[in-house]
Amino acid sequence: MTHRPLYAKKHHGRWVVLLIAVAATYAIWKSFFVFDADKIIANSELKNKSFASDVAEIVAPKSGIKAYWMQETSNPIVSMSFVFANSGSVRDEKKGTANFTASMLSEGTEKLNSQSFKEKLEDYAISISFGADKDDFSGSMVTLKENLRLATDLLHDAVVAPRMDEADFIRTKNQILQSLDYLRERPQHRLNEAVNKEIFGSHAYANEVLGKTADVKGMSVADLKTYIKNNLTKDRLYVGVAGDISREEAEKLIDDIFNDLPEQGSDKEIKAPSVDFSARAVNVEDSKLPQVLSAVVAPSVPRLDRDFYPLYIANYVFGGAGLNSRVNQAAREKEGLTYGAYTSMSMLQQSPLLVGGFSTTPQNFAQMSKIFAEEWQKMGENGISEEELASAKNYLVNSYNLRFADIGTLADILVSMQRENLGLDFLQKRNSYVEQVTLERVNRVAKQYFSPKKLIMINMGNIKAERN
Repeated sequence: MTHRPLYAKKHHGRWVVLLIAVAATYAIWKSFFVFDADKIIANSELKNKSFASDVAEIVAPKSGIKAYWMQETSNPIVSMSFVFANSGSVRDEKKGTANFTASMLSEGTEKLNSQSFKEKLEDYAISISFGADKDDFSGSMVTLKENLRLATDLLHDAVVAPRMDEADFIRTKNQILQSLDYLRERPQHRLNEAVNKEIFGSHAYANEVLGKTADVKGMSVADLKTYIKNNLTKDRLYVGVAGDISREEAEKLIDDIFNDLPEQGSDKEIKAPSVDFSARAVNVEDSKLPQVLSAVVAPSVPRLDRDFYPLYIANYVFGGAGLNSRVNQAAREKEGLTYGAYTSMSMLQQSPLLVGGFSTTPQNFAQMSKIFAEEWQKMGENGISEEELASAKNYLVNSYNLRFADIGTLADILVSMQRENLGLDFLQKRNSYVEQVTLERVNRVAKQYFSPKKLIMINMGNIKAERN
């Protein structure tokens, strides 16, 4: 029996739903987190790493499933990541079905009950996990090479022949309902709901991935099986394989796990949401909150748009550089109005967005929101400087290799490269895409997307107190 190494992770169902429950508070937490990024980069052995290994597209002979594969033999570890595209919560007939299914796939197979399945994972240092977001349903497997045969069988059975015991189903349902109850008490979650409603209206993107209480209560095992049949299908599958595995072994691995899946899923069309990006402020009064929580939303660009990297750099300078970002320097460091503010690029497939947020006291809310809007307008009108561009490029280029500290992350990136059609040579070319961006391109894009005419701000808290 192989002892469990440090890299192996537990993915028991109860932890999945608890992690989902606390995720809604992440946006506020992240603005409190302080680290010395330059020091991390300077001291990292990965800083100047180049990717000598090529990524290859392989085709499994039986199933015809294509995948991206990279052989990395420095450690006897094999990792696979996969995505069923457009099978996330946007496909939910009952809200929460995709997430519920992800939790239940870790609860045993037709051959092994829940406890036996988890004991196998634990005893042989195998990590198998599943998840869902708004767009996609995803999964991963990490195993020592010596246990690859067992890991393959376990993942195949989890996807193709999940157990779905009634007792496990009820327990998981109760865990999700408890998480929903918990989230309803979290201000950040209530703000997220207000943002989703304001931006997406009745579109499926407005739904929480965790689901709706009434729908989860009414969920049945049959609902999950129908979801699996209609969505976990070969025609939606993207796969990345990395580690100590040859091309032939990788192709066989894919067939062994996925060949028994249905060929095609439901052909129900998912239309893009129609979003009104006219500038406005939406206030949700809550006199019990000690702080005002604010979210900002503006239009962005798809991943393959020619303006992606210029906007990526502009966002980094404005609100993505931690405490060194413009908005934090203006609002936190100079005025002390907030613990932190941030912006990022949300890459929803059918509605890419610039998103951000901050928190402040009711007394400081008017000044804080004014400074945020002023900095946003300055970015649009004046753009960034040569010095800011050079600093941003230095960080974004040198920090990129930090993502590849483990084989599991590499497999995730291989899936993303395939899913986003980034090309087989993306790992080698990505940094050049950043380095080639000119100041003129960044400032042209900043003028278009950092427009005060397209900035939506949704605020929650005791906002009236500031006006009194």
